[in-house]
Amino acid sequence: MYPADKPGFFYGWVIVATCFIAATSYGLFYTFGVFFKSLQTEFGWGRALTGSVHSVHLVIYALSTYFFGRLTDSIGPRRALTLGAFFIGIGLILCSRIHSIWHLYFFYIIASLGSGVTVSLPNATVQKWFVRKRGLALGLVTAGVGAGTLLLAPLTQYLITSLGWRTSYIILGICYWALLTLAAMAMVDQPGKKGLKPYGWQDKVGAEQEKDVGFHDWPTKEAMKTKIFWLIILIYFFTNLPIHMVMIHIVPYLTDLGISRAFAAGALGLIGGISISGRIGMGVLSEKIGWKWGLFLCCLICSLMLFWLIRVRAPWMLLVFTLTYGFFYGGKITNIPGLIGSFFGTRSLGEIIGIIHAVSLTGGIIGPVLGGYIYDRSGSYRLAFLIAALAFLTASILTLFAHPPRVREK
Repeated sequence: MYPADKPGFFYGWVIVATCFIAATSYGLFYTFGVFFKSLQTEFGWGRALTGSVHSVHLVIYALSTYFFGRLTDSIGPRRALTLGAFFIGIGLILCSRIHSIWHLYFFYIIASLGSGVTVSLPNATVQKWFVRKRGLALGLVTAGVGAGTLLLAPLTQYLITSLGWRTSYIILGICYWALLTLAAMAMVDQPGKKGLKPYGWQDKVGAEQEKDVGFHDWPTKEAMKTKIFWLIILIYFFTNLPIHMVMIHIVPYLTDLGISRAFAAGALGLIGGISISGRIGMGVLSEKIGWKWGLFLCCLICSLMLFWLIRVRAPWMLLVFTLTYGFFYGGKITNIPGLIGSFFGTRSLGEIIGIIHAVSLTGGIIGPVLGGYIYDRSGSYRLAFLIAALAFLTASILTLFAHPPRVREK
């Protein structure tokens, strides 16, 4: 039997705050859509070539997610986040010095080496601190990506307009290097190191006494032998492809429709901002109705909204898209790590999330290049966004087949 928790403020909420800050740093990589046309204008690159930079980022991001997931389990989130801050900061600063596509590839790769701290590290760390209110905690943490996008997209556009894109990269690199390094100082990987137990540990004790194996803590090698492990990868693949395609190409798409660059960047920021409420709201709801059903709902509505995006012609139609898609896209982000944690426990959660995220990011790698290729060949994003809508629809159908793994599958 566990001892009683210490009275007073629960330090797990500090962990939520630091993990939130770590997650906001992925907003830096979504701002590539804001830099997009400035880079095109200066260097004359096509959209497929420019979009390929984000795809190269995603290759490194996939490897980084696995690396930092494993690193979080082995040396703890404090040192892992400090290392990630260094790569992100120095990489973005160096992006200010580019003069060719190869320079951008190389320096963006350096920044991307640290990008794994935005997913596997915070999602694994926070789940070790919460049993009850895990949905809320995960929602708050994953809201960091939305908050980062909300703040950084318009801020980046302002910096580019005022100071130029090169100076903008320097400012963003220095600020986030410092911010993430400070956040790392508050990181603690396990409640036991503070003399605490996870919030709501009594619920886990009760669950462990049941025959259901939902709370079994799976080692990575055993988890990889289950069918659900690979099904989650497939679901994640079909959500990553449309997400990264849309986030990189929506600003160019909207400006092609005659919408100003500032308003288009604001729409990208609004998607991120609304996703905050989706990440938190769907996290709380999914904890009650089940992570599977929450994920199904999010993927289905995102699919419908991408069909809608193809028909956008008026400001009110764009507003409907940004509000609805932003909410349920955000909810999807919370539901996948929640589903993974509920199925496999927290023993090797950083590494498991890292592997699943890394493999499934092949969808995200394909998305931006595919969208740019289709546009370069046809002069339209219609087919690209149709494929994105069908990908989300496929993910929603696959979610219906997700069931907790059984210990006998070992």
